[in-house]
Amino acid sequence: MGIKLDWQIESEQTQARAGEDPEARRQRHVARRRLLLLIVGLAAVLIAAGAAIYWRLNQVDSQYRQDLLDTVEVETTALRIGDFAGFMAVQRSASDAFMLDQSRAFEAYQQLKQTHSVDLPGTVVDATIDHLRGRVVVQEIIDGVPYNVAWFYWFYEDKGSTDQGGWRHVPADLTFWGDEAEITSGAATVTYHTLDAALAAALAPRVGTWWSQGCQLLQCTALPPDLRVDIVAERPAALEWATYDAWTLRITSPLVDRARADAAIPPDLNTSIAQALARRLVRYAASDSVTPPPTDAAWIADELAGWLSWQFTGSAAASTGEFTRSLIAQYGAGAPGTLARTLPSQPTLDAALSAITGQSLAQIPGETLAALDWRGFFQWRLDVEAELLAQVDGSAALLDLYDLESASAASEVARRIEDPTYASRTAPQVQVVNVLRDDSGQTYAYVDAVRAEDGATTQIIWRLANGSWKRSN
Repeated sequence: MGIKLDWQIESEQTQARAGEDPEARRQRHVARRRLLLLIVGLAAVLIAAGAAIYWRLNQVDSQYRQDLLDTVEVETTALRIGDFAGFMAVQRSASDAFMLDQSRAFEAYQQLKQTHSVDLPGTVVDATIDHLRGRVVVQEIIDGVPYNVAWFYWFYEDKGSTDQGGWRHVPADLTFWGDEAEITSGAATVTYHTLDAALAAALAPRVGTWWSQGCQLLQCTALPPDLRVDIVAERPAALEWATYDAWTLRITSPLVDRARADAAIPPDLNTSIAQALARRLVRYAASDSVTPPPTDAAWIADELAGWLSWQFTGSAAASTGEFTRSLIAQYGAGAPGTLARTLPSQPTLDAALSAITGQSLAQIPGETLAALDWRGFFQWRLDVEAELLAQVDGSAALLDLYDLESASAASEVARRIEDPTYASRTAPQVQVVNVLRDDSGQTYAYVDAVRAEDGATTQIIWRLANGSWKRSN
């Protein structure tokens, strides 16, 4: 028995394969094809079953969604035609308070329709379903302005004729506001939930720009920390700085109430945010000093914030920031920053302006003094008087606002303190201020103001005494 070489073994194997029965080879190929067809068939069955399940689930979801939209239509129709029973039939809660609130809401809609042009088309802007929870955003049009409101629903199972199932309007679920996300723009980061995505997208670049612009205008010595804005779904509604972080502004989602839909950022909210940022930046530029009212420093801080808010939005309340704008016209763009840096010392207006002008109020040329817009300042002084008159212990502070060197002024303020009718009056509204300096060097401010009680115009006179305006009549 000899040893076979590798090539001999391979040759024998080749001969064995060459000699395989053709029928056996055919049967082997047929078996292989049958197995492949079986696998393909099973896959097709599974795909078809999956498609059927997916179609059925879609059909169920679509039916759920359509039932929800139909319920909204029933509810808005009931509001539109004044059908109280139809409206309340859609409401459901274990809370009697909620049902009472909804009955009041129905009455509020009916009263609104009597005094305003109200269109309730039932247009659903957004509808979201999460298992048995439903949330819709419905459009209303009041006096031609579109608004959105968020309503919440729960799908109840049918338990018989006395407890019919379906979607029912339930108390607001403020946890059902969508997934949390955030947007960063410049030095500002806005955190929000899905329902407020459009608001956040518009707000982030705006507040980021305001944050950097504000510090430039106030000439901050260093950049402030980055700004955070949290849009939250909470009640009661608020716009405030967080207690846990001095640089986080918390804003209640407008959709917690009726929200204007004609702008990504409702105009009122835009103004309120601008004012909040302006006040925070003024405080930062003033080394985080707090100015207690009613002091000149408190008025200066509010005046600067009003001016900065106007820089942000281009709009402001009457007389707000006008003094600062007139000051810039006289002394240049650095005036606001200089004013802000005086605030830590709680200055009088005279001391604060001296930091800009190098002169006291009495030394500033009369024409320059007259060119400043004093309306906001004297309106503030009148408002302070009204507040002090209404306070039990406000007499001493009130006396300090009057020119007690004048016997008539001293007599007048004493009479106002003793007469309770003055405490109930609203402060007159300043219209015009004329500042004049007489030949003896005395400076007076003649203020024309409209009385709230009778609409008559009255003239109030202040004298500049020791760097402070003192009321003379």
